[in-house]
Amino acid sequence: MAGFTTAFPTSLKAELAQALHNFNSQVTPTGNTTSGNSHITSLSSEAGIGLGSSISGAGIPVGSFVADIDAATSLFIGGAGNATATASGVTLTIAGHVFKAALGIASPAGTYGAATTNYSNLTGNSDEVSGTGYTAGGFAWTAAQNITPATSGTGAFFQWSVNPNWTAATFSTSGCIIYNTSSTNRAVYVGSFGGTQTVTAGTLTLVQPTNGVGTSLLQIN
Repeated sequence: MAGFTTAFPTSLKAELAQALHNFNSQVTPTGNTTSGNSHITSLSSEAGIGLGSSISGAGIPVGSFVADIDAATSLFIGGAGNATATASGVTLTIAGHVFKAALGIASPAGTYGAATTNYSNLTGNSDEVSGTGYTAGGFAWTAAQNITPATSGTGAFFQWSVNPNWTAATFSTSGCIIYNTSSTNRAVYVGSFGGTQTVTAGTLTLVQPTNGVGTSLLQIN
C-alpha cells in the first residue's frame, strides 16, 4: 500500500557495519602537522573522531577526511593530499556526515518504510513535496548539529540537536525520509505523520523525541 510507515531502514543495519555512515558531531582537537605528510600527530583527544569524518584546519587541504586512526594520539588524512605546513597545536575541525530531511506529498505513489534505501526512492516516484517555503532536497542539518551516538545499557541512541523546520511555508505532507548526503543519499530514517499535515503561510516543525535510550529517533537495541 502506497504511503509512509515509520521505520529504521533495513539497509541502514548493514551500512552501519560497513562504516558507510558517520553520525558524529563536530569536535575541535589540536594536533601537529608536517608539510608533505598525511600524518597528524600529538592529538589532544581522539574522542568523537570517526573514519570518514571531514577534517579542516591550517595546512590541511580542502576536502580532506580522516582516512585512518592509527593510535590514541594520531591519525592520517586522505582525499586531497598531504598537509601543506609544519606546525604544532593546530586547531582541527573534525565532523561526521551531513544529513537532510525530505518531505513526501500528501498522497504518494510510492511505498516508504523499512525497505526504503535512498532519497532517490522518493524523487523517482515524484513524491517529494513542492510548494512555498520548501526547497527540493529538504531541510539540511550541519554536521555540528549531529548528536554523537551514545550508549546506555545494551542500547545506542542518536539524532540531531535541531528540529527540521520550514518557515513561510504553504504545502501538505504525509511523511519524511532522512538521508545521508555525504554517503550517496542513503536513507537513515522513514517517518509517517499519521495522516496529511498542512501548513499555510506558516512554520512546519518536525519535533524529535527526547534524545535518550528508549526515546531517540534512531536507536539500536
